[in-house]
Amino acid sequence: MASFIREEIETAWRHRMALQDADDWQAFGMTFTEDAVYLEHHEGTFEGRQAILDWLVPVMEQCQGWTYPIQWHAIDGNRVIHKWLNRLPGKRPDGSYYEFAGLTIMEYAGDGQFSFQEDIYNWEEAVPVLKEWATGR
Repeated sequence: MASFIREEIETAWRHRMALQDADDWQAFGMTFTEDAVYLEHHEGTFEGRQAILDWLVPVMEQCQGWTYPIQWHAIDGNRVIHKWLNRLPGKRPDGSYYEFAGLTIMEYAGDGQFSFQEDIYNWEEAVPVLKEWATGR
């Protein structure tokens, strides 16, 4: 695999995060290569851009209003890793957010596209937050 300069990778990653922040999941999905693999530990493995889009767009339509604040990111070679929060709309009565953390690992493939993404989060932490949010707002 070719190596890319850090600035190109950083620019492509920032563009992806802007699409995510805009809830533009169709455009986000188009940042995958045709043969990309998306590994989501609780939803499955999706192979190919079209399979990713077919899964991603409808799933993320259910998450309108969520935000994904980035805690940190690192670039090593063609790989980008970042820690984020799944922050649901609203706040608890004490003012804290309904949120849980996760990590994403991506492999940059050039031309603003990524060939791999893996999302990792603790389902044991996520489910109680989701239930609390659904009943407490």
